[in-house]
Amino acid sequence: MAVQVRNFLGRDITIPNDRLYDAHEGLWIKKREDGAIEIGITEPSILVAGMVREAEPLSEAGTTVAPGETVMLVLTSKLMYIASPISGVIGFPDFSAEVMQRLAENPYSVPLFSVVASEDTLPGLADAEKYADSLKDSEGSRNPGGRKGGVSPTCKAVYMGIGQQSLRSDTD
Repeated sequence: MAVQVRNFLGRDITIPNDRLYDAHEGLWIKKREDGAIEIGITEPSILVAGMVREAEPLSEAGTTVAPGETVMLVLTSKLMYIASPISGVIGFPDFSAEVMQRLAENPYSVPLFSVVASEDTLPGLADAEKYADSLKDSEGSRNPGGRKGGVSPTCKAVYMGIGQQSLRSDTD
């Protein structure tokens, strides 16, 4: 059964329980039947960062990567550099318009990359429940209404300043 998170940036989201999560990086990790491990971006990460516009591999498919090595650049309203959580031989899907649309509709349906792991351990990962718990103190949960400007002190100051401005014309 999936875990539900209420009022995350004004939305109710579902965290699938058939995979593990890197809470710090906002990634999901799922082992395929052939033994390869798929890695993708979570819905909460996309909600905070903005819709994925582009995904660009920074490593060559078929090369061996190490844990913590940056392997992807994801363009949202922010630049996100994605590191591999494990070592092994990396592969990437074709990031066609159709794949990007599926990613926008359901980020759990499309991996950003896959790794044929050189080891069988995935240390430091959380299950769906622990990942949902980690979201309780995140930017998305501190802004349950999904208001523009979020909870950043800088954004709050800017939006408050705009609201307090008195606009008048010098030609009056």
